[in-house]
Amino acid sequence: MADGIAGRPEWAALEIVHELAGADVSAVSPQADWDFIAATRFRFTNVDVELPSLGVPAFGINYGPDMRLERTLRGRQVRGIGNPGHLSLLPPDDPSRWLFDKPGDIMLVILNRKYLDAAIETASGRSPASVEIMPQFTIRDLTLERIAHQLLNKISDPAFDSKLRTEFLAQELAEHILQTHTSLDLRPPSRPHTMPPNRLKRAEDFIGANLGQDMSLQDIANAAGMSLFHFAKVFKRATGRSPHQYLTERRMLQARSLLHDGRLSVGEVASAVGLSQNRFGIVFKRLMRMTPSKFREVLNS
Repeated sequence: MADGIAGRPEWAALEIVHELAGADVSAVSPQADWDFIAATRFRFTNVDVELPSLGVPAFGINYGPDMRLERTLRGRQVRGIGNPGHLSLLPPDDPSRWLFDKPGDIMLVILNRKYLDAAIETASGRSPASVEIMPQFTIRDLTLERIAHQLLNKISDPAFDSKLRTEFLAQELAEHILQTHTSLDLRPPSRPHTMPPNRLKRAEDFIGANLGQDMSLQDIANAAGMSLFHFAKVFKRATGRSPHQYLTERRMLQARSLLHDGRLSVGEVASAVGLSQNRFGIVFKRLMRMTPSKFREVLNS
């Protein structure tokens, strides 16, 4: 059984962010029905926001148009462009300052600290105090994007199993943060990467520049300057994904950005990432667990 509302710091953190950002809230998770996790979507009106240490891990995703932003964390300033779908991850114990060039539309997800600490102890046997959550700035992370959008869907369209479903998403979020965004190394031992970084970059750049084209494995291998057989083997060792899986992921990341643009139909988005509308719908639903049309419906709710 979860702690009472007053004992759940994710809700306090959510209210702090709302207040300091001058939030015009369009969606917020129900306190009484969700355990371990909180989520909100809002338009911030303050473009200079100083956040105290929130005491909980949190990430925010840009749901609006491109924006310029600057973050100061641990005395270090970083600047960048936040495109639709770009996200930033905040560790629980660091104050931060955020400067934006204009008001924007943000989806914020906050995880219960005790829940994450329990996940750390279970997964690694280590004290949570010895594990650092690594801050991230304007990155793309397919899993975090999907979890955030599923939570937004649960806010806008709650079902009888909302509590169970959101607890599952909290578990998935904790596991993903541990595996991807902490100082822990939970990956199984792997063989050494044998793909030279410059050849890997050529392959990744070629894929990124040709998402709308029907490319073959041979095309990508040629771009990397490698034989077909050797390329396929070492690419998976270097990235953890087959070339086909990597291409699919890049296409879905691009598709989600394009779905933010209401001027494009779902068919046009599919074409822009090199897929038929039917195939696009199948792949998108498999990865996002909702159709492209539902994704856009939730986005515009």
